[in-house]
Amino acid sequence: MKKNHHYDEINLDDLIFNLWKNRIKIIVITATFIILGFLYFNFSNKAYESSTNIKPISTFENQKYELFNSFVEEKESGENENENENKNENENAKSVLKINRNILLGLFINKIRTEELIEKSIRKFQLVNKDNFKDENEYEEAIKRTAILIIDQITPPLKNEKDKSRDAPYWKFNFKVTDIEKWKSFLKYIEKQANEEIRQSLLNKFDTEIKIIEISSKFKIEDIEQNIKNELADYKTSTRNRLVFLKEQAEIARTLNIARNTLEAENFQTGNTIVTDIKSENSYYLKGYEMIEKEISIINSRENEKAFISNLLKLEKNKRAILQNKQIERLKNLFLETPIHNINGFKAAKIDYVATDYKLQSSLPNILIISGVVGLLISLMYIFLNSIISSRK
Repeated sequence: MKKNHHYDEINLDDLIFNLWKNRIKIIVITATFIILGFLYFNFSNKAYESSTNIKPISTFENQKYELFNSFVEEKESGENENENENKNENENAKSVLKINRNILLGLFINKIRTEELIEKSIRKFQLVNKDNFKDENEYEEAIKRTAILIIDQITPPLKNEKDKSRDAPYWKFNFKVTDIEKWKSFLKYIEKQANEEIRQSLLNKFDTEIKIIEISSKFKIEDIEQNIKNELADYKTSTRNRLVFLKEQAEIARTLNIARNTLEAENFQTGNTIVTDIKSENSYYLKGYEMIEKEISIINSRENEKAFISNLLKLEKNKRAILQNKQIERLKNLFLETPIHNINGFKAAKIDYVATDYKLQSSLPNILIISGVVGLLISLMYIFLNSIISSRK
């Protein structure tokens, strides 16, 4: 046992002596690996975890839509005395989309999550290197995969109930990048394209809504005009029928020699009760042919038939209200005052690419430490193996 222990001590002493003897080699090999690590860090493509906030428009910018929105908002029922007259106006205003920072942000998020826009931007800034693929199909598939990956990493706002300081109040554009300037240009282009496409979409939507209101008003006028024609036709029919009836009653009155109305009702007394027999329409001849023929003459001499159609005034009033309605003109004028008509001043939202947070996936100190450890281990293994080989010669 003592011999073995003495043997172990000798081996340990030899090992320490051997390490000390080759200390220069150990230092050189380790230093070489550290230098290689440093060169690798400086000349290799560095990977960064980028995080960019997507912010809504400011409160000040949102105020530019308030006047338009206030006109679009639905009025309270019973707010004014002429509620029925303003019903069509209110319906027109309600059909137009209100515009505010939340609606615009939602449109912006939906737009930047469309594959078509992201793929177009990837091609423009060559985020996928075409030279790395054998053919066009592989290249296109790689673009689609990258676009989906980018879209999937657009994250919504998050609330940390335990620690409010860790809240993420904004949507975020997250992605791993190797070229910061290229990625910054990519985000800037996405923002510009998305905002312009949303602006054009809002212009088209407003024009469509105005056309719908105009067509709706046109149809309402057509319906009213048709109702007016129907009222006039019904009046003529009822007048013809009335004249036929009056002529018949006048002939009966002449036959019975009833010139004037002398008895409108007959009274019958039964005990203490007086019963009045009201004459029906069929006994109209009792009014006398003079009165009946005068009524016929008056009806035939009427020049303004519309004055005798009770529902016509209401129909014409409704038609006039639609024709004189300034709602569409006011909507157009107020819409012109919004930033949507300013190609350089409109923003649905903002990608804060200037303040993007970039974090290196591997830092220089970590690479140098790893390189030094690897160099040290390799140098020790070299010395150990060299010692074994030398002892067996």
